[in-house]
Amino acid sequence: MTDPSGVTTERGEAVAAAMADIRAIEAEHGVTRAGVGAIRDRLIELSGNRRLFPAEQFPAPAEEERIRSCLYRLAQDDDDRFALYAQSSRGSVETPPHNHTTWAVVVGFEGQELNRFYDRSADGGVEQTDQHVVEAGTGVAMLPDDLHSIHIEGPALNFHCYGLALERLDEREFYDAATGQWRIFTNVSDIREARHGLQHC
Repeated sequence: MTDPSGVTTERGEAVAAAMADIRAIEAEHGVTRAGVGAIRDRLIELSGNRRLFPAEQFPAPAEEERIRSCLYRLAQDDDDRFALYAQSSRGSVETPPHNHTTWAVVVGFEGQELNRFYDRSADGGVEQTDQHVVEAGTGVAMLPDDLHSIHIEGPALNFHCYGLALERLDEREFYDAATGQWRIFTNVSDIREARHGLQHC
């Protein structure tokens, strides 16, 4: 990863400051609506530093690659807590309704990411309760049992932050509409290292 302007170092400092604030927010508020809402707002503040996230340093998968989106790891504690990723997509990306088993926040940067929200229905499925288009300056915040799905039509770059790293979320559930069953969600996009000092150049 080339960095002629030195932006990677400045980005690393800004990300570290944001993650320190996020740890403090969780410590103060716990895993509550107020807490995840405050975390969302802090990430929106971070995403406002637009020059720190140049598109060429977070390319979406190439046309010849099998996947249509990937994650760039921007921060992750040694114990795998407080993980922040930039998701880069070339479009046509969807997920089924799923939970996270930890708190989760999605904040927009470029493009649009439609988030649909659900409750579990009486027949064991899901029913949509709300939706929100995540784009620059906006975000959504979820508690561990909240259900959502993601729908991205065009190119997009967004931030995803979790209380525990994605690789550790091995009990997430998703609703399989084809079978009418809940299953374990093991689909984790390709994760590429982008932490300051750890990038693969």
